[in-house]
Formats: sequence, C-alpha cells, structure tokens
Amino acid sequence: MDAIQFGKWIGERRRRRGWSSQRALIDAIRHDPFLKDSRISEDFMARLEAGRLVYPFRGHVRRQVLALAWLLCSTSREVQTYLQVASLKDLNVEEDKWVQQLYAHVSGRAHPSIELLPARPQHLIGRDALVQEIVDQLCSLEHGVCALTGMPGIGKSAVASVVVHHLVAEGYSRVFHQGIITISCKGRRGTRGLLSVLHEVIRLLSPSQKHDVPEQSDGTLPFWLDHMDIHLSGLIDQVRILLMDKSILFLLDDLDAQFPLRTALDALLGSTRHNAVHPTEHRQGVARHVVLTTSRHIPSPTFLSYHHHLQPLMHHNACALLYSLSSSTCATAPLALHAEEQEQATARICDALGNHPLAIELAANSVVGRGIPLDLLATNIALDPFHPVLDNNGELGALFEHAFSNIGHEQQQHFALLALLGPQAFSLESAAALIQSEQWEQLESFSCLISARPGQRATAELERLPDPDNQRKGSAEMTRADNPYVSFQTLTSTALELGYLVNDSLLERVGPDDRYSSSDEQLYQLHPLLYAYARNRVQRLPASYLDAVWSNFQAYMTCFYK
Repeated sequence: MDAIQFGKWIGERRRRRGWSSQRALIDAIRHDPFLKDSRISEDFMARLEAGRLVYPFRGHVRRQVLALAWLLCSTSREVQTYLQVASLKDLNVEEDKWVQQLYAHVSGRAHPSIELLPARPQHLIGRDALVQEIVDQLCSLEHGVCALTGMPGIGKSAVASVVVHHLVAEGYSRVFHQGIITISCKGRRGTRGLLSVLHEVIRLLSPSQKHDVPEQSDGTLPFWLDHMDIHLSGLIDQVRILLMDKSILFLLDDLDAQFPLRTALDALLGSTRHNAVHPTEHRQGVARHVVLTTSRHIPSPTFLSYHHHLQPLMHHNACALLYSLSSSTCATAPLALHAEEQEQATARICDALGNHPLAIELAANSVVGRGIPLDLLATNIALDPFHPVLDNNGELGALFEHAFSNIGHEQQQHFALLALLGPQAFSLESAAALIQSEQWEQLESFSCLISARPGQRATAELERLPDPDNQRKGSAEMTRADNPYVSFQTLTSTALELGYLVNDSLLERVGPDDRYSSSDEQLYQLHPLLYAYARNRVQRLPASYLDAVWSNFQAYMTCFYK
C-alpha cells in the first residue's frame, strides 16, 4: 500500500464511522479529552487523505496517524487491521503503551452503545446556532445538566432532537461512548413517575435482568406505598452502579413541574467508580454523565450547568418556515396570491401568531392540507389565533389547556383578567390593581398629587393614605410596600402568582420601558398566543363580574393618573 491508497482507505473509514466531512472529524477530536492535544488539524487530514504525506509514516506524522485509531477503531480486530494498513510496525515503548491503552479502550466497547433517539423534525429553521452551541456545551461537560425551557409549542423537543441527531451524525457521540438515551417524561409525576424513569434506565442498561416492583404476598397497594422510599433508594444505588465508569447522555424530554428532578439527578449524575485501576495508572475512560432536559417549568439554577430559554423565531425565520412548509413539494395546490400579496399575508400570519413554530406549522397545514386561502387565513388569525380555520382539530387549544391544568381555578381566573391590560407590557402594580378585591371608588376622596403625561406612569410624590388610627399622615415617595392604592398583601400575592406563571413559561419578564416605567421597574408581557388564550378565557367569565372588575380598575386608573 502507498500513501494515496492509504489516504483513500482512511477517508472511507472516516465516512463509515459517521463523519461526513474532515471538519466534522476534527471537531470530534477537539472535544475528545484524549485527542484534543494531539494537534491533528483539518489541513493534516486533507493532506493525509490526499496521499501527500510520506508513507510509511515517521516522526510526529506517525504519532498523529496512530492517535487517529482512537476514534476510527471500535474493536480489537479493527485495531490490528489499522496498524497493518498504516504500516505501524516496530513500535517503540511509548507507542506500544499507547496501543495497549487503545486495546483497553476498544475492549470497553464490547457491548454496542445505545442510541435511543427521538424522531428528527423535518424542518427546523432559525435554530442552527443554538443547536451548535448546545452540542458544544454537552461535549464540554463531564457531569452536568443543560436545560431547554420555553412556552408550549415553542420547539424545545424539536431542538433537543436535532441536537442528539447532530451528535450522532457528526461523530460527537464518541464523547458518550456508551450511548445516548431518550426518555419521554410526559405525564410522569412525583415519586411514581421517578420510579418508572429509573426502572426504564435499568432495563436499558441491563436488559437481561428482570426488575419488578416489590409487592406484598397479597399484592396490596398500601404495602407498596409504605415501602416506596426504600424501593427508590435501592433503585438509585442500582442506577449509580450501572453507570459506573460509563459515558452516557440522557435526554429527559417534556419534564413535568411535579417531576422530582433533584432526586433523578442524584441517580443519573452520581459519581461511582471501582478500584480495579491502580491509583498511579492513567485512567482511559473518564465517565461522563450528562443530562439534557426539556420542560416548560424552569428548574432551579442550582441544578443547571447551562440553561436556554427558547424564544419565538425571528420574524424573517418564521416567515421562511411558513413559506417553506406551504410551498413544499407535497402541496396539493399552488398558492393563489401574487408574490407581494403572499409575502404580506405571510407576515401578517406570523405577526398574529407571535412567530410561534407550532402555530406556523398549523397555518401551513391549513393552506396546504385544507386549501384555506392565505389571505383569508391571515384575516381570521388576526381576529383569533385559536379560530378553527387554523386550529381545526383543537391541537393548539388543547396544548394551552393542558399547560394550565395544574393551576388553580382562581389563578386561572386571574390570568384571564390579564387580557384586560392589553397585549403591551404591564407592571406588577397594574396586575395587582386589576385583581384586588377592594373598591377603588372608596379611595377617590383622597387627593392624588400626581403629575404625568397621558400614557406614562407617575413619578412624582403623592400623599399617603391615613391608616385606620390616623397615625400616619403626610406625604412620602411611593414605594411598592407603601403603595396607597394597592395593598402590600395584594402586591405580594400577585407577585407570587405572576412568578408562578413566569416559572412555568406562561408569562415573560421584559426589560424596563421608558414609556411606562422607571429604569428599575420589572415589567411582564404575554406572548400573542397567550394573550389570545387569556382573552378567550376572560369572555367565559360572568358579565357582572367583569363589569365590577373593569369599573374597579378604571377607578384605580383615574385616581392613579389624575
């Protein structure tokens, strides 16, 4: 064999191992803890595969060719073939030691790695940079969690799916030698949900064993519940042992807010190592236990190494997605509008849907699958994004109904009232004034020393309301705690309710807006779909109740902006 023949051979081997390009292989080398210092560059691979290096190899070229076997071989027989084809004979002491480490490395892969991956979405526009960032972060971790959060339908699972497929397709999965495991956590709550996840992990890692839930001889449920904690602790220990010295990526998809993530991470990220390797010997397998999660619920920052809160698509990407889907080869009929009209209707639809990926897919389905004219669709969506012309099967409505299923009736009612504040950003005080029970008409007798232009919050000092004992009089600067129009208790309870919505990705915090607030004020805003959902829900409330709330709020606004 000569240099050109070897170049063709190693290029074909690279492609068979899953690296479609030389750059992809170099990226994998840079993320591999044992090869990142080997100085193997894209230029080196190009010259090697082109047959431009002297064969048989010598010096640092020989060392780099030998190092490549770490990624290009997975069995002992493949190592033998590689050494023979590369003409790597008469090994010196250092090379022989490396080859022995290589044999130990591939023998640890005696069992094929697990690749339990979700379905890959056909279209994912505008997320390429985010996908690559997450890939780099996952490969940099030894033990840690990367969380993807966002509102319903924003594309969390789609992004996670593309990430794990990218890891496999581009060879990054070599970082996780024992595999990538995807577990759907939808509907799994509390300790029972955690038990089912741990049982699934054990079943995947040791399929030859049976793992049954312990039962009393009579099979009674109370016995099982009484011993749940003991069974859970045993499962955690078992998972830790099975993960010992393994490198695995777990994708926990669609986590519920009631899922005990802290306990799950105690099992999946727990570090357990055996003592078979002498302390002075170099470890050849750094165990990597990495977890990627998707959820509406934002986990505690103490759990997370990285956190990405997914936002709607950029407007031009949303329009590109709608155009791509509605102009695809599977379309039953061409779009009836001229190019300019089509562009305008597409922009109106994306604006009304807040550039929401799932809603845009439904819009494309209405155009392609049901033949709804694009301009008619845009007009109806502008009036109501949940109109059957878009959401014929109720998929979008059901998604949001499920998102609010864990929220109490009173809190759902308060969320609906937020629609009365309009689609623009609003303050904590405005939300509290809207839902508090006191009647503002009772406060109109007090003078409000407020100077403000229409549409702006007041910043001047105002007179305090006297307390019941008439012991606090005079004027002072208004603070949230001393707000004379919204009680401190109401502010606190409203902040808790809004905080719950923010934590569940049903409300967004936005930065201060000079038109409405001082520079240090926190504002909130509903996504256009959540605003439309709240508007639809508020219409279900009794008219008499809404009249009282609105009259009460108008009295507050009259007093506050007088």
